[in-house]
Amino acid sequence: MKTIVIFLLVLIFTPPLFVFASGEQEGGEKQIELNFIEMLTSLKRTEFLNTIIAAYEAEHPGITINLISPPYEQAENKMTLMLNAKQPLDIIESRDATIKQFVNNRQVASLEPFIKTWDAKDDFMPISWKAARSIDDTAYILPQLFFVKGMFVRTDILAESGMEIPRTVEDLYAASLAVTDPDKNRFGYVIRGKHNAWKVSQDALSLANVPNVDPTNFYKTTDGVFIYDTAEAREGLQRYVDLYRNAVPRDGINWGFAEQINAFVSGVGSFLIQDPDAIAMIDEQLGRDKYTVVPVPVGEKSGKAYQDFAFNGLSIVSYSKHQQEAWDFITYLVSPETNAAFCKSYGALPVYNSAFHDDPFFSTGVFQAWNEMFNDPEVYNLINYPIESEKFAAWGPYQEQYMQRLMIGEITVDEAIASWSEYWAD
Repeated sequence: MKTIVIFLLVLIFTPPLFVFASGEQEGGEKQIELNFIEMLTSLKRTEFLNTIIAAYEAEHPGITINLISPPYEQAENKMTLMLNAKQPLDIIESRDATIKQFVNNRQVASLEPFIKTWDAKDDFMPISWKAARSIDDTAYILPQLFFVKGMFVRTDILAESGMEIPRTVEDLYAASLAVTDPDKNRFGYVIRGKHNAWKVSQDALSLANVPNVDPTNFYKTTDGVFIYDTAEAREGLQRYVDLYRNAVPRDGINWGFAEQINAFVSGVGSFLIQDPDAIAMIDEQLGRDKYTVVPVPVGEKSGKAYQDFAFNGLSIVSYSKHQQEAWDFITYLVSPETNAAFCKSYGALPVYNSAFHDDPFFSTGVFQAWNEMFNDPEVYNLINYPIESEKFAAWGPYQEQYMQRLMIGEITVDEAIASWSEYWAD
């Protein structure tokens, strides 16, 4: 099997125009070159893509895939510059937070004509279609993987305490308090103190009992009220603060992802809400005989759970001269078998129902928590943050500033909410 991969060098500030001529094979058959730029670049991920590209090229001798792999920190900027200059591109990788700009700029094509005859369309999960058609109810992106949070539970610690796995937010708070024993350096919840803590678990736990969340804007109710101005949210936020003060180590206020994993693995904390990419690390350091993953807790009053979802996927460039060939490669890369293998290597969730039913890796054990949530959308509501708002980019640092002060007692819940309400005021 011969791998033909040409890496393009793209300048950030003054991108040159690259011209890729279609050559000919022996016998006069025209050679088609597809230019594919990835966004979430990493060594392991690029190696996987090169393996798939090599296999595809071996099966399709008339096509060459040129993979462009900019450094992760530069990828989005380079992709934008190349698209704006209409440099030769056929396939781009994008994600939930960036696809909108490419649609608005008419730089990606609708995939709807191709989907009509796509063999795997009936296997796509509802969340997959929700992601694909997240802009104008039209498929401009074919999602490749998902990050949706589940609750990790130290089953060995609960067994010692004779406790059941919590199902509701209220149960989680009670269980966290019950297992907390500072003398043994054992606490309940593994909190996220910094680096988008609001998105990891604070909002989901604090807002679980709000009955009328707007699924298109998590910070509003369906009648247009800022969500933290509701009585249920105020109560939920106070309980979240109480959880930190009574069932979390004091330095939890500074924890990020790595510290969360360490606290869970070491037994300092018993409950953790995180994405599936934590599984590989926890498996290696702890083992599944000591933990499991269950659906995120629901609000006792609402019977619902709210959380956002992240995804990335592939799109066809609107000015590509080889859109049919680009679609053929995309569906090869996002085929059920390849998608499952990709997600296993990447620590993400696949986009097909069959993966959760037929592949033992996803159909048994800890991944069943996500299968349960995906198949019960009335209870486990997937929502969207107001990412299109010009205020969203600065929201994280602003929110964290007041949340940190709230947790250490410098301000009250009402004062924190007042600051957030003013921030989001129209």
